Amino acid sequence: MSPPLPPLDRRDFVRLLGSGALAATLLGAAGRAASPPATATDAPVVLSAAGSGRATGYGESSKIITCGDRTHVAWLDAELTGFWVRARSLDRRTGQWSPTVTVGEALDNHGGPALTIDRQGFLHIVYYPHHRPFRYRRSLRPNDSSAWGPEIQFGESLSYPVLLCAPDDTLIMTCRRYYEANDQRNEMELWRKPPGAAWQRQGAIMRSRYLDYAHFQDSTAWGPDHRTIHLSCRVYETNPRPGGKPIETLGYLVSPDAGVTWRRSDGTPVTLPATAETIDGLLHGGDTTGRTLYAGALAVSPAGVPHLLHSVREQGVAHSYLATPAPGGGWTRRDLHPFLPAAWRDHDLVMTGAVTFSASGRATIIGTLVKLAPGETDWAHPSSQIVRLWSDDGARTFQSEVLQPYDGHGPHWLPNLERATGHHAIPELPGILYTAGSGGTGLHERELNNQVWWRPANPART
Repeated sequence: MSPPLPPLDRRDFVRLLGSGALAATLLGAAGRAASPPATATDAPVVLSAAGSGRATGYGESSKIITCGDRTHVAWLDAELTGFWVRARSLDRRTGQWSPTVTVGEALDNHGGPALTIDRQGFLHIVYYPHHRPFRYRRSLRPNDSSAWGPEIQFGESLSYPVLLCAPDDTLIMTCRRYYEANDQRNEMELWRKPPGAAWQRQGAIMRSRYLDYAHFQDSTAWGPDHRTIHLSCRVYETNPRPGGKPIETLGYLVSPDAGVTWRRSDGTPVTLPATAETIDGLLHGGDTTGRTLYAGALAVSPAGVPHLLHSVREQGVAHSYLATPAPGGGWTRRDLHPFLPAAWRDHDLVMTGAVTFSASGRATIIGTLVKLAPGETDWAHPSSQIVRLWSDDGARTFQSEVLQPYDGHGPHWLPNLERATGHHAIPELPGILYTAGSGGTGLHERELNNQVWWRPANPART
């Protein structure tokens, strides 16, 4: 096992300043600095053999941060003693990984972490609940995941953290508020934590239209001005019609003022809390449509164009699409299936992944390939494999590869892609985590012994 990463000293700060990671005075200045080059440090590694049934799940919650010459990752393990949020760091100079650090406990397999980083290089992590208060910690040292400050609890009946870090180091989080008594409609809330202050609930961005279960699957990303927040969601609502299938809506909102007010893509203001009827709706599924929708985490190109990732399963076949605003209104959807490796085009491409952009403008997408028999479902299907697509022409055309190894240790699924959430650069080969192994049979199943893989690309990469 490699030695732990040492605390930062004066020379470390000089080096980081030179890389642009600490010199940023606005969010994204580090992101505009030169990305770390692709080296042998991108070699595949099994980071854990104790992964939970959703070890790297919920791709909207970014679990990978590259700052200067270190990359930090977090995931969720499951052992006999409980569910544990874990972290490790890669020293990109040497290719060595730090020992595993336990950040804190989670309630069940839904309690995995979300990471971001501020302009001083401190890491911030939110984790723990499934309809409970969140836990929050900040790293004790900049650019170092080996030690964390005190655990702080906040909120109630919350799940699924999605983090951003603003230019002034204010943390901005969206999450779901769930009313278990089913006497109120569930909400997507926005929270803020100014530097040195407590977490503060700002209010609901969205609310479900019906009582009972709802999930928003929201993801957020900064625009180039580092004030505009783009938000995508797949709203999944319980059908009020007895026996009816859940109602699904793929949608989008944008805030020009860091989450205070929200609009549709055409600039039309939206009264909060928005609903699946008032958001900018791209596509509808479930109910009587015959379609099942999935969504990946969005990203914004250097030119300020939001890119929304989603898939549609219809008549037993699933394709994934990249959607961008169309001139004159509406959305243009590009089918990604023709860009898959030829030998894998008999598989479905389902989207629980993400899209990201490096400083050069390279677009990277990750998703899951599956090949189903009649009556089978996508969830933890044994055929699941992780596919990586990349584009250097403005996301018009893509190259692709299926990440090796293809066999062993159950399905390869639940990919998590490094995305721009704070003051950090996205490498040309952004980090990818995924789970190899079973989804388990329930929220509290432990000791599945799933593997957590680090695998940015295959050896002969581009």
